[in-house]
Amino acid sequence: MKEENLNPLILKMAKDLMKVKTSLPLSVAVATANYRCASIAGQLKVMIDTKSGFGATPANLYSLVLAGSGVGKNSSLILIDRFYFKDAFDYMSNSVYPQFKKKALAQLESDGNERTIHSWAKSLSNATDSGLLAYAESYFLCGVGSICLELDEVSNSILSKADLFTSCLSPYDNGDFSPVGKRSDSDALNITGLSLNLFAFGNTERLFSGDLVEHNFRKLLAEGYSRRLIFAEDNVAASIRTTEEIIQEMDSSESIAKERETDRVYIKSLLSIKNMNKVIPLSREAFIMFASIKAEGDVLLSKNKGLAQSAKIDIAERNFKTAKLAGIYAFMEEKDEVSKTHMMQAFEVVQDSSKVLQRITIEIPQHERLLEAILLEEKPCTAQHFLSYPFIPSSWTRKIEELLVLAKELSSDRGYIWTTTVRNGVDYYEVKAKDIKRERILKEVDDKEKKEVIKRKMTEQELIDFLN
Repeated sequence: MKEENLNPLILKMAKDLMKVKTSLPLSVAVATANYRCASIAGQLKVMIDTKSGFGATPANLYSLVLAGSGVGKNSSLILIDRFYFKDAFDYMSNSVYPQFKKKALAQLESDGNERTIHSWAKSLSNATDSGLLAYAESYFLCGVGSICLELDEVSNSILSKADLFTSCLSPYDNGDFSPVGKRSDSDALNITGLSLNLFAFGNTERLFSGDLVEHNFRKLLAEGYSRRLIFAEDNVAASIRTTEEIIQEMDSSESIAKERETDRVYIKSLLSIKNMNKVIPLSREAFIMFASIKAEGDVLLSKNKGLAQSAKIDIAERNFKTAKLAGIYAFMEEKDEVSKTHMMQAFEVVQDSSKVLQRITIEIPQHERLLEAILLEEKPCTAQHFLSYPFIPSSWTRKIEELLVLAKELSSDRGYIWTTTVRNGVDYYEVKAKDIKRERILKEVDDKEKKEVIKRKMTEQELIDFLN
């Protein structure tokens, strides 16, 4: 993504994070800033009206950050809160929500309802399906508050929290939380218009290892999350820093926190009655761009029919997530409508998201995975050992032979050295990358031998001429 096309406030937040966490890539820093701004809008139940006939939608955001260990995914949330959002969250926790909760409890008491109301939480990290609904009911009764769900490693939740992901589908579009159908929930509420923000972290190696986690994750994307999530990715390993550089980062953190006091006060001021339940419509220019993004998506799909299903869904519906993000930008600037500029700034992020999604949805053939896995083995292995790999079912005792044939052909194409050793009737397989130094020495020997052959041929010819 290009910095000059990003929202100025978001870019400012991202740059501050990158000064303190030098290993943090721009895309991850921007995703962090977007999520925190969405959480502020969500506390006040701000809505976006796309004027497309579907009514208002919550100003919320679903994000998935794919990055390696050590880039500062978690610490970036702590830092951005300290720089920009601490005062707003403290105000929400200590003043705003307690007042609304007190009024809600008084109303329940007068109605003879013994329902309990949860305290406000800045984020939920290990929520269950029923726990999510309990917080939704509390915020709905109070009339203020937003659920901010943060998943530290999404690969750990794909299998264990399948119901949770299913429950988060509808709230993205309309803020509706349907009650769980259980006998014990006879007093459950039908919640509408409540904002839910999702910020998930993931490691591509764990998500795409070819096992059941990858299968379920791809299924999750194809069933609706690809059009909801904004993706950010960085595969660059954390850089090695000197002591002086670390000291400079720590000093920068302290100075930035002091310099951003005015910004913290401003963001806190957004938590006001005038912004409660605010509906921000698209301007006419923004609406035209909303429609043009949809039209351009249809053209892209017609020209790229080989895309994965999840990538197709994303391109077809990315005008919607663009409008949501643009609405959050408009709210943070206290604007009464979403401008074309807001849409352009948001679309810069969404376009980058689409590129990430298209990259991660490319499935790697199993024989290619097998070849890469054999390369990592330190000693020759048998076909039985390969059946223990997570991407190969243990029942494929016959098909593994087919994969080995394909893997061998691929190794030849890539210039690897494939060795098969038979011992006691068992085949052992080993793959090594070519030794460049050894290849150079062999080439020199070959060249020398060729010269000797040419020299011998010339001598023989001279001998024949002499005899004649």
